[in-house]
Amino acid sequence: MKKPAPRRTTSRRTAKPSLRRPQRQSALPSDHAAELSDVLITSRLLSRRRRPNAEAENVALRSLARVMAEKPHQLIDTLLNVALQLCEAGTAGLSILDTAEQVFRWTNLAGSLSKYIGGTTPRDFSPCGVTMDCKSPQLFLYPARRFQYFKNIEPVIAEALVVPVWLENEMPAAIWIVSHNPRVHFDSEDVRIMTALADFTASALRVSRSRDQEKRDRLASNKEVAAHEKTEDALHEVQSGLEADLRERSVQLQHLSARLIAHQDDERRRLARELHDSAGQYLAAILMNLAMAQSSAEPSEKQSKLAEARNMANLCLAEIRTISYLLHPPLLDEMGLRSAICSYVEGFAERSAIQVELQIPETLGRLPGAVETALFRVVQQSLSNIHRHSGCASATVVIELDAENVDVKICDQGRGIPLNTLEAFNIGKALLGVGVAGMRERIRDMGGRFVVESNQNGTTIRVSLPVSPAS
Repeated sequence: MKKPAPRRTTSRRTAKPSLRRPQRQSALPSDHAAELSDVLITSRLLSRRRRPNAEAENVALRSLARVMAEKPHQLIDTLLNVALQLCEAGTAGLSILDTAEQVFRWTNLAGSLSKYIGGTTPRDFSPCGVTMDCKSPQLFLYPARRFQYFKNIEPVIAEALVVPVWLENEMPAAIWIVSHNPRVHFDSEDVRIMTALADFTASALRVSRSRDQEKRDRLASNKEVAAHEKTEDALHEVQSGLEADLRERSVQLQHLSARLIAHQDDERRRLARELHDSAGQYLAAILMNLAMAQSSAEPSEKQSKLAEARNMANLCLAEIRTISYLLHPPLLDEMGLRSAICSYVEGFAERSAIQVELQIPETLGRLPGAVETALFRVVQQSLSNIHRHSGCASATVVIELDAENVDVKICDQGRGIPLNTLEAFNIGKALLGVGVAGMRERIRDMGGRFVVESNQNGTTIRVSLPVSPAS
């Protein structure tokens, strides 16, 4: 008994002429888009069967597994080349859905249409969109008849097999193969192969997304670290600057303290000298006149000595009142800042022969005691410095009050302060004098602002203190 001859599989390249003829006719160009039913031939897959090539498929799957383990970034391109070989396709591609623009992007291509990489097709009018809506593999015959934007594609797409790619519960992409030869038709075996490759594609997309997310996280982490380092460097720089300023400030305050002590000693010596030379001399003369009047037997001479003693007592009293007023004017406590400054400016003009223009609101009421004392000392010290150093014959004092601050401005038209000395004073690296430095520290301690401006046309001192009028 003879053995039966081995069965020979029919290649898809030797299809029956009866099948090829209508396919060629359907490829003719048309001015009107065909219906979807005219190009969608998925049902024909059931009648197309061929024997699987297990050896080639195993080799391909092993190569995919090796690439996934060693070079996961090359997995999709390797997968498309495998699809070309196992399915004898002309082109293989991956289309990923861009949900923002609702288009499919051809992110990866292999084969004859590889020059179209980066192209797009609409989500709601494309073979990939139809496949996603059907949620299963779909076969298209000359899809350019329906989707006429494919008419410009060269070489012509004869058949297209599109398989959805599932990633968890969504379909973010589609993998597809096309034939450009009318004799090459896809069958159910191609569907099985492409479905398996779609699973590999899903794994590749997961790896790609994970890698991209890891890259973004790493970049974000690097940016955060760089920002922290930059902030830390800036803080170190600020800290170094603050430490340097603090050291300079401490040295300046030490110098100021030493000069204040020396100034106090000088002031005490001056007061002692003035009391000895003025009040002391008057009192000594009074005592002499009183003694002479007491020992004199002549009434006229006694009256003369007593009258002279009375005059010297009045002069002594005036001197003592002047010294007392300069130390602390009683009007400041009794009548307030306006009366004290008006009286002081008038006396200063008489003593120094400097004409002072005073602008002060008549409605200026009482302010907190510390504020009145500080502003009076500012005016007093500033006019004293104008008398000693400016060399000018006039000055201006302006006092203004609003709901939040009281502002004082003292100006002269004198010789001014050297620019380098003033800059060093403003940044805290030098002292203009004990009086000016003392004023600045006093105003700053009270939360105010103290500014010295000077040029060849004169000097201006601006002081602002936060204050609310006292009731």
